[in-house]
Amino acid sequence: MKMFTAILSVIAAIAVFVAGHLYWGYKTDPSRFKPASREVKAEKAKAEPAAGKKREANKTDKPASSLADYTKNWPKKARSDFKTALSKERAYKIAIVGSDAMGADTNGWGPQLKQALQDAYGSHVSVSLFAYHLNSDEFIREGKYKDVANFKPDLILFEPFILINNGAVAMDNQLDDIKTAAAAWDDAVLMIQPSYPLYKAANYPAQVKELASYAKKEGYTYLDHWKNWPDPDSDAFKSYVTFQNGEQTAPSNKGTKAWYDYLRKFFIAE
Repeated sequence: MKMFTAILSVIAAIAVFVAGHLYWGYKTDPSRFKPASREVKAEKAKAEPAAGKKREANKTDKPASSLADYTKNWPKKARSDFKTALSKERAYKIAIVGSDAMGADTNGWGPQLKQALQDAYGSHVSVSLFAYHLNSDEFIREGKYKDVANFKPDLILFEPFILINNGAVAMDNQLDDIKTAAAAWDDAVLMIQPSYPLYKAANYPAQVKELASYAKKEGYTYLDHWKNWPDPDSDAFKSYVTFQNGEQTAPSNKGTKAWYDYLRKFFIAE
């Protein structure tokens, strides 16, 4: 009996030793850790989107080589100059010039367009607003056009004070004022636009039509944002301008949006 008990004790000891050895080998086998490592990497990849995908959501990070796609509505020279600026890694300079109808101090279409250009083109453009409560004769006489020239713009969007001029400056003089300014801005691409339309105006529409003809004759791009407004002779138009004491003094929010939307679609083609 004692002999049988001793044999059982030896067998039990051997079994414990073998089991312990097998368990230690399992715990120290490097291969058992590899699947877990792959799982961690996979989860990390899911949790952290590729940096490229983050950049795609930001227009300013669009590759410089493809930014020219936004300029497909621009005059040929402006597109060419913009591509050259990109290749030289310098900012393309845009001047927005005209009357205070652009709303430089009231988040009008001018500041909105500036912001949209900066959002789309990022650091590849430099945009400056030049807003004045002057007629075109005063703009020339006071040398304000030289302020624009000193900015050295590549492109100028010019609203030549035609509404302020109405009844104050003869049309021939207005066109001479444009010539004087354009001569000082000779290196820039010049684009001309009218000011905002008026409800049931008499002489003003004819003056704007003459401005459009002049721009076409001189080879300037004419941006006719009036196409984006209701018929100025219709009742629907009245909500697009602000009235004070019976006078139409500025575009309303609706008018500002109509003006801005037209220009944004021109300057930032989808």
